[in-house]
Amino acid sequence: MKKIVLLILMVIFTFPAPGKAAEVAQIKPHELKQLIDKKSKFILIDSRDSGKYSQGHIEGAVNIHFDPSGDPNARQMILMALPIDNLIIIYGDAEDEKAAEGLALELYDMGCDMDSLKILSGGIAQWKKQGFTLITAGN
Repeated sequence: MKKIVLLILMVIFTFPAPGKAAEVAQIKPHELKQLIDKKSKFILIDSRDSGKYSQGHIEGAVNIHFDPSGDPNARQMILMALPIDNLIIIYGDAEDEKAAEGLALELYDMGCDMDSLKILSGGIAQWKKQGFTLITAGN
C-alpha cells in the first residue's frame, strides 16, 4: 500500500498540472532578429487582434488572436495544425504579454514541450523600439 501511495505522489509531483506550467521563457528582440536573418526554422505567432496585425507585424508572423473571454475552439483548431516539435515564438503588445503567455500555455496543454515555447520580451513595442521593421498591409 505504501508503494502505491508513493508512486501516486511521484506522478502528481513529477508532471505539472495543465495550465500550471513553469513560466514561459522569453527571447529578446535582437535574438529573434538573428533567427529571422539566419532563416532559422521556427514558428512566429502574433497573438494580437487582426486589426493590430494589419497595422504592422513582424516578418513571417502568423496571426492567431488570443482572447481569453472568447470561445477557444476555433483557435485551438488552428493551434492543432502547428508542428509543435518546432520552436514557437509568440508575441503581443508590450503591455499585454498575458495574451502571448496564454497562447503558450494553451500550446503546452496541447502537448507542446515548454522548452520549445518562447515569448518575445517586451512584445512588438520593444521590437519597434529596437528599430526593427514591421510588415504592414501595404508591404
